[in-house]
Amino acid sequence: MKRIIFLAFFAALFSTKSFAQDENIPAPDFVNTLYAITKEGLVSLEKQEASIKRRVKASTFIPYAGLFTGGTKSSLIIKNAKSTVRFSGNKLRFIYEPSVMVDPETAVTIIPFKSNDSKDQREVFTGSSNTWGTAKANEIPKIPFTYKKYKDKYIIIEINTLPQGEYGIEFSSKEATNTELKMQLFGVY
Repeated sequence: MKRIIFLAFFAALFSTKSFAQDENIPAPDFVNTLYAITKEGLVSLEKQEASIKRRVKASTFIPYAGLFTGGTKSSLIIKNAKSTVRFSGNKLRFIYEPSVMVDPETAVTIIPFKSNDSKDQREVFTGSSNTWGTAKANEIPKIPFTYKKYKDKYIIIEINTLPQGEYGIEFSSKEATNTELKMQLFGVY
């Protein structure tokens, strides 16, 4: 009798596990376009092209050398201080169909942006330089994520928790010339 109960318990355990793995997620409409997976279905993200803005830092005149010292600061800028697409920060999941099956860790970057309400923009500092030619490339902060293949054709990206803020996702490939910085954007409340 104990043996039958034991076998029934394991049969029930494995059958519920197999049902949990058979999740049915709708297919994305377009290649290289991220969709958030929600209870209501797939939600497309806001899309914008980012721009690089360089600002000149204040200069100082050195009288004995007859030189001006100064420099520049570079930032990645997105229009509008807040994204039109918003989610709660707990367990975000995205799905996409890559044009070429590459490792998502090298092709996908999730970037946190700082929202600047007074300028109505989102930005992230990318680097600086000075008069003497010294350049400092800032390590752009990246959000860690996990990923898995789904139905041999799609990639699911999972982020456990995100603090409140604005975020952008960029796809990159070695073939791309990076002349356009197309971002897929969302916010967390």
